[in-house]
Amino acid sequence: MRRKKRRRWDFIAVFLIAIIALGIFAYIKFWNGKFIYISTGFKETELFKVDTMKADVMEANLLLADAKKEYEKLFGSSIWNQNIEDVTFNDYVKEQVKAKLIRVYCMNLMADETGVALSRNVKDGIEAATDEYFAALNLGVIDKYGITKEKVKNMFTCFAKAAALYNDCTDDFAAEISLDDARVITIQYICADTKEKIDAAKTRLDNNEIFYVVAKDVNQGEYERECRRGELDETFEKAAYNLKSGEVSDIVEVNGKYYIIKCNSDNEKSKTEANKVAILEKKKLDSFNEMFEPYEAQKYICFNQELWEQCNVSGMVIMDKSFEDVFNSHVK
Repeated sequence: MRRKKRRRWDFIAVFLIAIIALGIFAYIKFWNGKFIYISTGFKETELFKVDTMKADVMEANLLLADAKKEYEKLFGSSIWNQNIEDVTFNDYVKEQVKAKLIRVYCMNLMADETGVALSRNVKDGIEAATDEYFAALNLGVIDKYGITKEKVKNMFTCFAKAAALYNDCTDDFAAEISLDDARVITIQYICADTKEKIDAAKTRLDNNEIFYVVAKDVNQGEYERECRRGELDETFEKAAYNLKSGEVSDIVEVNGKYYIIKCNSDNEKSKTEANKVAILEKKKLDSFNEMFEPYEAQKYICFNQELWEQCNVSGMVIMDKSFEDVFNSHVK
């Protein structure tokens, strides 16, 4: 009888272990698209491990400090009191930095596996970037974040190797971007929420009133904008892009509102060229992501959640030099 009872409890224990294991597997499988373990087996400043590589929390702190500087420049220090849906802006930025750092390390693993090497010029750039960045740090910041010159150089090297992988994978990328697809135009527009109002505006235009005067009266707000393909409702975009400089459209109905559009310029040439470059870069990034994301998703990340929770963007000390600015000026 005792043997049967013991077997039954053994079976229950195995069953419970299997259920817990399945739960853990589902958790790590779908956490951020990667296999991420929350672990306690870390040295004091280790933030995460991926295969044989280990990231130091200093690296995250430097990126968080950069993020604080940029966001406060745009929105002021009160931005950290805001939420994005149910997430604090602080946590939102932390997740962006976390994902970026994990990606850089996964890219380094792929770079090592595929034999990507850094050129002599890039290595010299890493040395110059390390010297410039470290020289700009004061002793208080160095002590607070455990910064060493060796760690800074390692971080620049990781970012350089990730950039080298991206360049190697996209150098042969060819995409035809037509001038019309990249064309940037500038327009003025009148917007009314009833047919009667737009008809009245059209009558004023037919009586030779200046377009922007009518637009200011009717819109009571913005009446001029720059346009790129894909930014606008398809009906509005078609009407706007069919106009030549100086031409005015008929009344256009879009989602229950009524518009009259005037084309100020049917091709802002310098902005069109810049937009063409931006479109090509996006296509290259999309192509790289399609290749790289399956590789990244299968990597197991051991993450030090306890250490990560101690990081706080709003409490970061803003550095005199931005890590990514220095990187871009010397290495990229």
